Amino acid sequence: MSENQPQVLPALAPIVCGVDDGYTEPLCTMVTSLAAAHPAGLAGLRMVVLHHRLSAASAARIEACAHRVGLAVRLCEVGDFNGPVTGWVSSAVYLRLAIDQVLGDEPVVLYLDADTLICADVRPLLSSRPSGLVAAVRDAQNPLVGEGIALPGWRELGIARGREYFNSGVMLIDTAECVRREVFDRARWLLRTKPHTTAFWDQDALNWAVQDRWERLDPRWNTFALSPLAQRPEFVHHAEAVNPLSTLIAQEETAAILHFAGPDKPWQEDYPPGLLREKYHRALHDLKGRL
Repeated sequence: MSENQPQVLPALAPIVCGVDDGYTEPLCTMVTSLAAAHPAGLAGLRMVVLHHRLSAASAARIEACAHRVGLAVRLCEVGDFNGPVTGWVSSAVYLRLAIDQVLGDEPVVLYLDADTLICADVRPLLSSRPSGLVAAVRDAQNPLVGEGIALPGWRELGIARGREYFNSGVMLIDTAECVRREVFDRARWLLRTKPHTTAFWDQDALNWAVQDRWERLDPRWNTFALSPLAQRPEFVHHAEAVNPLSTLIAQEETAAILHFAGPDKPWQEDYPPGLLREKYHRALHDLKGRL
């Protein structure tokens, strides 16, 4: 989203999320936080939820949550993508790779992970078009290719060491241009044919497919929740030389979108106590009060 010459869209872009049954409650919590961040109402905002075989109960809960806050929602079932799954994720991580198939007629979409919390008005994003294929935030813990664990096959893929690397949890996507340049097709191809070159699933594949044609968003649009994790004795921040941990933690105070990335989630009982846990649980409590 260019600050000098923003391109204004005729209507607000849709928010797109991808979930399975395990992420229904986090998605509803995010929707509740969206409503709290827009006290004048959600008129003009809409959400598309991508899923594969979501249960009837989960679908009904998402629709009820959206109805309670006045958010237009559409659930779209997409085909399953059999990509590599490791760690804490499920195959739902690949649902965003169907955006071109389901939403190819939308000029721009805003993709959000379900483990985010909305803290400010997101209409500045929804009313803009990225100056690249996507607009995103440089990954807080893997900001550069070859300096962390992201894209382990960067040499084989011909990627220059030190190229900036974005986090795919918040992406403003120029859908039409991504379709024209076959970004999603290329990402799916990489995951099918060279899964050994990736570590972070769709995110690695999208960084490879987009190449360096992405706009750098202000970190406030995808601020990692790192202060709770930094309390753990085993926590290591490998990107200190590029993204000092103190700077990243300070950014939590001005976050527009707070992202609980990684395996530790604020709805888990052992998530470290503190302001961010309390902030998330306030939204969760608000959700339960609405349903």
